[in-house]
Amino acid sequence: MQLRQLEYLLILARERHFGAASRACGISQSALSQALRTIEQAFGAPIVIRRNQGFQAFTAEGERVLEWARGVVADHKTLLQEIAGSGPGSLSGHLRLGVIPVATPMVSLLTSPFRRLYPGVTISLRSHNSSQIRRGLERFELEIGITYIDQADNANLRPYVLYSETYFLLAPKTHPVSTQTSVTWREVADLPLCLLSPEMLNRILLEDIFKSAGVSPKTVIDTDCAMLLCSHVRSGEWFTIVPHSFFYVIQGWEGTQALPIVEPTATNTMGLLVAERSPMPPVINAFVEVIQTLDISAELRAYVA
Repeated sequence: MQLRQLEYLLILARERHFGAASRACGISQSALSQALRTIEQAFGAPIVIRRNQGFQAFTAEGERVLEWARGVVADHKTLLQEIAGSGPGSLSGHLRLGVIPVATPMVSLLTSPFRRLYPGVTISLRSHNSSQIRRGLERFELEIGITYIDQADNANLRPYVLYSETYFLLAPKTHPVSTQTSVTWREVADLPLCLLSPEMLNRILLEDIFKSAGVSPKTVIDTDCAMLLCSHVRSGEWFTIVPHSFFYVIQGWEGTQALPIVEPTATNTMGLLVAERSPMPPVINAFVEVIQTLDISAELRAYVA
């Protein structure tokens, strides 16, 4: 049994399909099947349930092997980084970040200073909901998660505060509400809103704020893409609610007006989540150390209209 075969197993767990997994591995389906048989022979137990030659699920033994394989592959990557060195000029590797949609506009404020110090590290950014981020961290499929940490109650995930977001109504300038200096949650509830999908944590938090104000929002469009919210406001027909971090990318948009939402003035804490590991991979330590030297709150405040 080889490390490469365990990596194939992890890809199969991600794809849940033999054909898709073999393509992602860059091998034939027969080679993937041989790798799985090798693992099954090593443990003396079936690890995959097949139906009509297709993937159906992992066996109970397979789930245990899968959990072990995730740890082995993650520890191997950590060891390679430690051997290569962890200084700015020597650290190499790959960093996988999962980011909730409402945090995506500000991520370059984190990745840019990190890459300037550690040019040998490549980065993958993926937009996920908060549940996917936690699952990805626990399975070693992500190194860093960026999400709300007020809700982070998992003892195996270490939080780092980035900033507390406040909320603004993004409105077409042609609408009378755009002449106000602020707007209440009750007033916002009467407008045709574009919001994130109901399963998104940002949407759940906003619904709680509306509920505390004694109203329910009139949502006409929902999406899992944060920038789609803003593009619909540009049409002049709809409104959306954005955190102040959005002004880093939409400041000065013509035809739109941002109004702080009050009564109540609500905040939620955005931060990093890192899975507790020993030893901690050098690339994760380096990223956290860089972030802790930054004042993201101050940087974002500078863009608020």
